Amino acid sequence: MKPIVLAMVICDYYYRDAHSGKSILSGTFSSINSASFPSKHGNCAIYVALTDVAAKGKAQLIFKKEEGEFSMQLPPWEVQQPDNRRGVVEIGGNINGLPIPEEGNYEFVLLWEGHEIASRRLSAIKVDLNMQSPPSPDGNEHNNP
Repeated sequence: MKPIVLAMVICDYYYRDAHSGKSILSGTFSSINSASFPSKHGNCAIYVALTDVAAKGKAQLIFKKEEGEFSMQLPPWEVQQPDNRRGVVEIGGNINGLPIPEEGNYEFVLLWEGHEIASRRLSAIKVDLNMQSPPSPDGNEHNNP
């Protein structure tokens, strides 16, 4: 039996507060802007909340390009069964230097015991850092810093 995914969030940072036990997420996003590709996104984290975990099992994320050949497996999590199946199990981790080979659509696929149970999309967008800002109300153009 597979668990139910309550949340799957991409953010800049994830950590669990040692004192309160609360999960802390900072800077949620669903797209990455880059001036060139390939690139690496410096700070990336994934947070997953599961319920109806009937037995201990292995959860694993795969980061891949949609309709592409790029794929990267992340280290698995050993998930323990809670005392109550209605309980919420929170897992997460930080990925330093997430590789983005090219512009396009990507996804984090969540596997439970090797079977896909959820996915979360992420867009990689090429931006021109030399683009000028729109004219200001006084009619003068200002370059982006």
